[in-house]
Amino acid sequence: MSVSPQFVPCPRVSRRRFVRGLGLSAVGAAMAPPLGARDRTVSSMAESDIASETIKVSADARERVEALFAEHPVVDFHTHLGIWQTMGLRVLDPAIGALSEEKLSSNIREYLDAGVNCLYLDTISDIVRTRIGRPGNKDRDFRNDEAWDDYLRQYAMIQSLLAEQPLTLATNPADIGAINARGELAVILSTEGAHMVEREPARIDTLADHGLRRLQPIHYVASTLGDSQTDPERYGGLSDLGREVLQRASELGMLLDMAHASEAAVEQTIAMIDKPLAVSHTMVKYNSPTYGDYRKSRKRWISAAHARRIADTGGVIGTFPIRAPFGVDTLDAFVEALKVMVDAVGIDHVAWATDLGEPVRPAFLKDYRQFPRVCARLLDSGFSDNDLVKFMGGNALRVQAAA
Repeated sequence: MSVSPQFVPCPRVSRRRFVRGLGLSAVGAAMAPPLGARDRTVSSMAESDIASETIKVSADARERVEALFAEHPVVDFHTHLGIWQTMGLRVLDPAIGALSEEKLSSNIREYLDAGVNCLYLDTISDIVRTRIGRPGNKDRDFRNDEAWDDYLRQYAMIQSLLAEQPLTLATNPADIGAINARGELAVILSTEGAHMVEREPARIDTLADHGLRRLQPIHYVASTLGDSQTDPERYGGLSDLGREVLQRASELGMLLDMAHASEAAVEQTIAMIDKPLAVSHTMVKYNSPTYGDYRKSRKRWISAAHARRIADTGGVIGTFPIRAPFGVDTLDAFVEALKVMVDAVGIDHVAWATDLGEPVRPAFLKDYRQFPRVCARLLDSGFSDNDLVKFMGGNALRVQAAA
């Protein structure tokens, strides 16, 4: 299977026209920050029924969120748009399931209607072999160029998304304003896992040519690049190949995302790379007086010390509102966990990341149009306007630019 390494320019659909044509609420048009064209009038936020039913917030907080969304970027630091990578696969993890084209379009509409400016769109490098819960979280090892071939399948799907949806590639954070000014949603390409590299480090250059601007080397299935935080140690951190790949990715301007990586792999990357790092989706382990002890029950969460190592690079940690046992089930529990993260590393190092996939949506985020209400709840819980601006997108774009 071969795919051209260049994105083909294609006609774009106006986001305003797209939302209006769907007959949705005015939230998307009203709240989409007109970055690069801020003289555009921002009308009152329309509330989706599902948001108003499940998340109660003050009128003052709603008004402040409306104003902040109108002037500042809103970024999802890690999303799968419902795990679009499963589309077209005949055999996959039954715990994940396949996404329909209709649901994918619906999820994109939710983002547009919520007023989001930009999202990180990930390939999942091990999706064809992932079987969470089995030894090694896989059904078998990859064969030959199987991981590379599946990356090319997903890359072709991304090109189709860019051609068919009101999405536009942003290879630099500076692109986002111009994209939004055209009424479109910017996407920054990244990958969750780098199994496609296999034993060919030069493939990193191809990924960069394809427009990927963030690299997460480790995911669930055992990797040739380093150790996962949830599996037995194989390399004592990064492999020699992993060191070579991460060094080259950083030279090419990719933000290194150490989500799913072991603490040893994180420490070795910090020693090797003199740039801010990210952990795109996690929380800090702690003992909650209200919701119980998360220190042993949340394998995908990290220690406060681990989080501070990332923050000390100038980096950012994305906090994910997904349901238990990976995350939490209520908004109050999420707000508490988020505040623990902020206390651990400071508001300058915390971002928003949905890890949006159908199997893991919590009740309080069944519809992405609830996100403005989540932000309003944060204001009601003590966040300042400046805190929210950093959390909802400012920190993510700062670190991406630094890469």
